[in-house]
Amino acid sequence: MNEDENYSLVKGSVYRVSSAGPADAAVETEGTFIGYQQFGEESALAMRMTGDGKAESVRIIPCSAVLYVDVIKQEKEAKKQKAKPEKVEFYG
Repeated sequence: MNEDENYSLVKGSVYRVSSAGPADAAVETEGTFIGYQQFGEESALAMRMTGDGKAESVRIIPCSAVLYVDVIKQEKEAKKQKAKPEKVEFYG
């Protein structure tokens, strides 16, 4: 990984998220980031968890509870295409 790279959470990337849990314990979540989610009045991370022979599930983690994020596998961020204005024609 390059020191000059900027990192942001990208859909499809794999992360390990440590978040605040009960009784000052940290909760570890490893999975694929599927996007941001509204959680009450705050934003949250939506992570698809798999492995350990368990059924696939989604964990919603409030952003205010996130302690740190480890990057396991970073996907390339999709380039946003600028919307082209519609062609307008005037007659008269």
